[in-house]
Amino acid sequence: MKRTAQIAVIGALLAVGAAQSYAQNSFVVSSLNVALSGFSGDSSSATPVKISNKDIINALNDSSSGFGFGKSAKLLVEVPAGGGSPSFIVRDAGTDTDVSDFFSTDSNGLVSNGKQQYEVLFLSFDNGAGTAFDVNGFATEKIGTVNGKDTGKLQDETTSINATVSGTGEVDSTSAILKGTVKTSGAKGESH
Repeated sequence: MKRTAQIAVIGALLAVGAAQSYAQNSFVVSSLNVALSGFSGDSSSATPVKISNKDIINALNDSSSGFGFGKSAKLLVEVPAGGGSPSFIVRDAGTDTDVSDFFSTDSNGLVSNGKQQYEVLFLSFDNGAGTAFDVNGFATEKIGTVNGKDTGKLQDETTSINATVSGTGEVDSTSAILKGTVKTSGAKGESH
């Protein structure tokens, strides 16, 4: 009987350890909204173009990975709670697909007052099949509490980003000059 009690205690401790390990895998997940417009062409022609979330999802479908995302697919950014490198996710019909290989991001010049951070944000995308952009610009990040059903309250996290950007790219395999916005919103805590 004493041996059974010891095994039960060990089992309970392992379960608590597993639960704590699971809780450490918390992420802040936000909707990503890219809205770029400009002109493609060369020194003798200029055609109006745009790149939106819908265009990015379609470009991912046209990539060599041939994803097949549906019309309701959403573009998300996932950052480990407490900070770290972001992952870019497409959520389609309840399934998350990591598309980070098609994106890169960076920032520099961080200035903060504790509630907001200001920096220069860099974001690029390339589907390898004629749709790409490489933009940067002034960004404001709001810092606060993010809630999640599985994570509870996550303090001092980025709740939104609003960046005004410009740069170059490709639309239909033609060089383009672009300007617009990159935003995140709807931050919530998720665990996996």
